[in-house]
Amino acid sequence: MIEVLAVLGFPLLGAIVLALIGERAYAAAVNVGASFCTFVAAAALTVLVIAHGPLLVLDKLFFVDSFKVFLVSLTAFVGWTTAIFSRPYMRIEKEHGRLSPGRLRLYHSMYQLFNFTMLLALLTNNMGILWVAMEAATLTTVLLVSLYRTPASLEAAWKYFILCGVGIAQALFGTILLYLAADHALGGHGGLLWTSLDAVKGELQPTVVSLAFVFLLVGYGTKVGLVPVHNWLPDAHAEGPTPISAVLSGLLLNVALYAILRCKVLTDGALHNRFAGDLMIGF
Repeated sequence: MIEVLAVLGFPLLGAIVLALIGERAYAAAVNVGASFCTFVAAAALTVLVIAHGPLLVLDKLFFVDSFKVFLVSLTAFVGWTTAIFSRPYMRIEKEHGRLSPGRLRLYHSMYQLFNFTMLLALLTNNMGILWVAMEAATLTTVLLVSLYRTPASLEAAWKYFILCGVGIAQALFGTILLYLAADHALGGHGGLLWTSLDAVKGELQPTVVSLAFVFLLVGYGTKVGLVPVHNWLPDAHAEGPTPISAVLSGLLLNVALYAILRCKVLTDGALHNRFAGDLMIGF
């Protein structure tokens, strides 16, 4: 349990601290330090899962298995290495006058908060909290993409916000349908816990699950950048700071794809056919 809380606690604490000191000269070092501590905690969690198998923590609120834990370690590693790269990058941007102290504080604090949302999405066992984490990631990355406050960056941020906002709304509707599909099997108890849904996936209502997966694929697929809901991606990468382009590619897209795969497992178990896989290939 300590390892899971540490993985989530370090970036959250880092976001709070950097919201207070983010414009100071040593803030970049604090950003790197918080990211490194997160990576160490993720490595410790990986060792624990390898040694003892899947973990259910805090009354099934968090679930970690061999699939999740390596994504957690990868996320923490990319977050740490990108923080190292962003240290000189942001210093040069500030020296060239492209960033004010206030925007530098925003960058550092939102960087850690973005890492927290990605790790929360991976570690949670609740499909509703997964949706909340993905929505929070949208809000943090909007602020990061628009960091330079140029007309082009603001346009890219608005495009990202509108398209991903519509997409995440579809994912919310899909999550509600998933809960309804499990209502008769779980009786309203633990209807959004992935482990509970996985245990009764053969009893889920096939028609409702099929419809839920369509909405979930479109919703989270917007985050992945699947065609035709990918229009935000080129602008966001081009107009945001280079470190943000790195974490968008290395973290956000992977975590959104993870969400789709978790939903696919449930859909395959409920339908016993290739509907979900064929839909993903055709998308």
